[in-house]
Amino acid sequence: MKSRIEKLNGHIIVCGYGRNGKQACEQLRLHKRQFVVIESNSDTTAHFSTDPSLLFIEGDATRDEVLHDAGIERASALITSLPKDADNVFVVLTARGLNSSLKIISRASEDSSFSKIKRAGADNVIMPDKIGGVHMASLIAQPDVLEFVDVITGKAAFDLEEISFKNCKSEFLNQTLGSLNLPVNFGINILGMKSPDGGYVINPPDQTIISCDMKLFVLGTNEQVERLKQTVSA
Repeated sequence: MKSRIEKLNGHIIVCGYGRNGKQACEQLRLHKRQFVVIESNSDTTAHFSTDPSLLFIEGDATRDEVLHDAGIERASALITSLPKDADNVFVVLTARGLNSSLKIISRASEDSSFSKIKRAGADNVIMPDKIGGVHMASLIAQPDVLEFVDVITGKAAFDLEEISFKNCKSEFLNQTLGSLNLPVNFGINILGMKSPDGGYVINPPDQTIISCDMKLFVLGTNEQVERLKQTVSA
């Protein structure tokens, strides 16, 4: 297990394998991302042996040496979903100190913890209970819209995916989105775009020029999205 983890580079570290941590791991697997789980509960890790593909470390994610064992210096992102907000603050603070370029996403239970976790260095703070309440209310106010979103994000047959042009083939740079003709050539719809200046554009026009520092948010089947990625990637 240790030797397999030591070979990882650009992986994701998931701290805590509770409800939210498990859901995060399921999504990472769906998107074929490499990850390592840090879990302190021995009863939970005892079940991990039934899944030889699951890389994990039994230990306390708030400790430097445990994060080092998980390859924190080589990781691209960290998700911390520990039950106590104070522990998540500590993990974020420690992880940020060990890897300044790390993408950090943290769970929070209390409103008062949100700003503390952000100040500790988290890029994003997610409050599952608040999201759940908003989602339930929206199912009353806008039931068809929410059910549609659930369909496209909750079924493995569909991918709501981001396409980066950072390492794309040179032939696509400085071309227009319209020239790709994604609906016809790939069966994919463009929902939005993150522009080079960091702004978001809904339904970007066909005249938009493709650059290496932009991202597209597209909707299609797993096969369609994967084919697009392979086509544009260098």
